[in-house]
This record gives sequence, C-alpha cells and structure tokens, in this order.
Amino acid sequence: MMKLSSVQTIPPYRKKIVKPKRSRRVLNLILFFFFVLAIIAFFNSSISRITDIQIQGNHFLTEKEIYDQGNLRLNMQYFFLIPSSLEEKLAKLQEIKKVEIQKVFPSKLKISIVEYQPIAFLQQKNNEWLPILENGYLVPKPMNGQFMNGPLITEWKDQRLLSKLADQLKKIQPVILDQISEIRQNGQVDDPSQLLLIMNEGYKVHVSLEKLANNLNLYPSIIENVKEKTTKLGDIYMLESIRFEEFKDSGDHS
Repeated sequence: MMKLSSVQTIPPYRKKIVKPKRSRRVLNLILFFFFVLAIIAFFNSSISRITDIQIQGNHFLTEKEIYDQGNLRLNMQYFFLIPSSLEEKLAKLQEIKKVEIQKVFPSKLKISIVEYQPIAFLQQKNNEWLPILENGYLVPKPMNGQFMNGPLITEWKDQRLLSKLADQLKKIQPVILDQISEIRQNGQVDDPSQLLLIMNEGYKVHVSLEKLANNLNLYPSIIENVKEKTTKLGDIYMLESIRFEEFKDSGDHS
C-alpha cells in the first residue's frame, strides 16, 4: 500500500511592516522645534501683552490705587489675565459699587467702574469736607466745594455713627434730602444719636438717628400744616411726639 507523503502547509500571508523612515522622524522633530519657538516668540511679543489699560468711572479712586489693588501693569500677559478674578480684587475697594472688566484683543484692557455716590459731607477741623458715601464709607480725600451736593455734617463727634447716618439718609426721598442744609449731633443733649437738622428754609428739625428716615419723610406734610398756621420759622420736634415751636426771636417771613 502506497504511503501518502505529508502535505506541506503554506504559511498565511503577512503584510510587510514598513518602518518609518528616519528622515520623517527628523522632520517631525524640526517641525515641533519651530512650533515651540513660535509659541515662545508669540508670548514674548507685544501682541500677547496688555499695552493699553483704559479706566473709566473713577472719581474718588486714583488710577494708581486701582493699579495697586489689581496688581496691574503694562506689558502683563493678556491671555493669563482672568477678568472675574480682577473684578473680585477691585470690588474690595470701599469706593466701588460695581466693576466690569473687558479684554479687547489683542492688547487692550477696559475697566468700567461705578462708585458709590456721596450722600453727605463731613467738616474737618481744617475746614475741609470729606465725602460720606452711600455705604457709609468716609473717603479720606477732601472734595472741592463746587462738587458738593448734599447735606453738610458739622459738629459731629462720634464717627462710629456715620455709617448709620448714611444708611438713614439714603432712605429719605431725594426731594426731601435736597432740603437738608446741615446736620449736627445735638450738643444740647447727652444722647449722641439725637440730631439737629437745619433745613434750607430755615426750620430746625430735632430727630433721633434711628427714626431719621421715617420721620423726615413726613416733613413736607408737617411743613404744609405749619404754614397754614403761621409764617414764622421755628423748631420742629420729631421725637416722642411731633410738635412745632416758633423761634423766640423769629421775625415775620411772608
């Protein structure tokens, strides 16, 4: 019997693996090198840096104070500056009510500031006037008289009460607030919270600090009632009760 010879198996076809050429590898390295150089050159060029900082809306704050608070400087990196982070820093300044930061490509930074408005002005010993802002902050910079639009605070001893005063004043109707010429702590009584207000018409109003806004908003109706009875000026007491007393030496004001 004839013996069959063993069948030779044919190995499966294998795709030939082509190794990357050395020159291609070198080319990739060169391209990467130039890419890194381009990135370095870009971040060292004026295009990537802030060359113009525009600040608007500041009246009490100087540009230097804003620069210092925000750690700002010209030629700082444009892309590394985060507007929200800078806004948080500047918002810590007592004068600032609202701040908005805008980056304008390629190299400009815009800072828009809304400051608290002055609500009264405190007299100093040297006869300078310091503005008291809506939030009760006493700005340590005297203001020019021509820009002072609000009650003048004189004979005020307890500066701890200024924030309470500012809080009360901003609750008073603007048309009534404009009629207040002068505010004093009433030196005739021991209570530092009792105030004496000199009104533009010449009336003197005695009122407690805690009830200043509530009581003074009644001022127009009280004056209307007083004028129906007399043309003379006097003291208006808004303490335990509301009453009017003519000045002893008051003449006729028709």
